[in-house]
Amino acid sequence: MKKLIFTLGSSLLVSTFAVSTANAQSMELLHNPNAIEWEHRGNDKKMSVVEADNPSGQAISARIKKRKDNPWDTALWFDLRDGVNKGEKVSISFWARTAKAPKSQDNAEIVVFVGRNEEPYDYVISENILLEDDWKLYTLEGVADAKFHEGRMKAEYQLAKHKQTVEFGPVFVNNMGPSSP
Repeated sequence: MKKLIFTLGSSLLVSTFAVSTANAQSMELLHNPNAIEWEHRGNDKKMSVVEADNPSGQAISARIKKRKDNPWDTALWFDLRDGVNKGEKVSISFWARTAKAPKSQDNAEIVVFVGRNEEPYDYVISENILLEDDWKLYTLEGVADAKFHEGRMKAEYQLAKHKQTVEFGPVFVNNMGPSSP
């Protein structure tokens, strides 16, 4: 596995994000978005940091050269420092776009996964997403049906559904507190 260091370059983006989500009752970031150490796996891929028209001005470009049997066979992820308790709501907000769609399709397709970074690889969020051509902020939510301990969670983009190129900008994974009944 290789690591790719990707920083936002400024805490201004984190402050802006915190203000824009001020309506959340009790929100806690599960990682430091200014110092993410991305890891990636899989053959037939090329990862690089590129300039981008998103809030941070940078993106990770992931060029997937070959479709695989499982979407997770090629992935980009980082570990989360904190855990969540059963019944807590988790959200992931991330900037992304299709740089090159699969042949005969309009959009790149990925799986967004927030869950355990070890067996049994259960999750709070696992969802297929079609990325648009333009930069967009995507937000997904889920409720933990088990306790996920500190240091045993990750946020992952599973990329091997198609031969495609996608770009990822800033990402924020939050514990939103207890889910409403």
